[in-house]
Amino acid sequence: MKYLRVLQEIGAKVGDPQLARLKDSARVAFIEAIDNLIMSDDYKEVDIPAYVKLKKNVSFSTNPFDASELKLFKIVGIMPDPQIARNYSFYEKQFSEMKLMSQLMALQPTATEVFYYQIGTDIYVVYTNDLGSEVLNETDFLTHAKWDVTNDILDSGGNAAYTFASNVTSLLTQTKTNLASAGIGNTLYAFTYTVAVTVPFDGDGAATITTGFASAAVALSLAPGTHTVYFTSKAYPEDFVISIVSGSDTEGQFSFDNVTLKRLSGSSNFNPDSDVLHMKYIEYIEDSTWLDTTDLQLTPIFLSLSFVRKAIIMAAESLKLKEQ
Repeated sequence: MKYLRVLQEIGAKVGDPQLARLKDSARVAFIEAIDNLIMSDDYKEVDIPAYVKLKKNVSFSTNPFDASELKLFKIVGIMPDPQIARNYSFYEKQFSEMKLMSQLMALQPTATEVFYYQIGTDIYVVYTNDLGSEVLNETDFLTHAKWDVTNDILDSGGNAAYTFASNVTSLLTQTKTNLASAGIGNTLYAFTYTVAVTVPFDGDGAATITTGFASAAVALSLAPGTHTVYFTSKAYPEDFVISIVSGSDTEGQFSFDNVTLKRLSGSSNFNPDSDVLHMKYIEYIEDSTWLDTTDLQLTPIFLSLSFVRKAIIMAAESLKLKEQ
């Protein structure tokens, strides 16, 4: 089917068979329909064979894997090299699931599971981990020579104690030179800490690990108890800093203790530093080079006729809604 015919059929379903006013809208709706069919798994690989690709020798020794060189639209699956027996499988997860993982043991991967999720062109893996060596010094604050504090934090009482005095930013810092071991760039870390609360914040007070060490600010719960957060370090980690920001509060008193920061360094079955992986994925389907006379069933495009007709129907329905 020629591309112009596809657009005319979409237009005909919304009262514009000659595309007098909807040609550009039909083009956009058709590509959006293709994207939606693929994302909802309403396709077969024989429908889009030219866009199904295999990336070999994928390594997660740096986590995340940078897929910016690929025209990556959707990951079909990640698998170990089929020539080497491996006792684990990969499973796609949503970012919303990953956010709950540190709090719910039932969601965490077993030794034979590796989870992956995609943010933009970055692909992250999460797996059952052995923790590496401790990064921080004086984790119990029995001594505090390696820690620096500003404003409303004190570290001299066997913990890092915060007592609200004014609406300022208070910092708990262990500089790069005072760390027990150097941070490693673009690496997954686990930070565990215990909070004791005397008086909770009554406004918008919040605590984060800053981008001195982390690739993005990491929110820390200030609820009583022991917590663990997982995050990726920046490319060149510097000082480890916890920032406590108070804007509208009039009170707040709590402490951090028994802090620990460790690299997630391995897995009983999956070794990111040595295991070679293959990734099957789907490229973006674009019409930037298609002409009105382009036949969509011929190479190098080759979209199956049944798939194109499903996309026509979906595109027309989308345009009808927009035309209402």
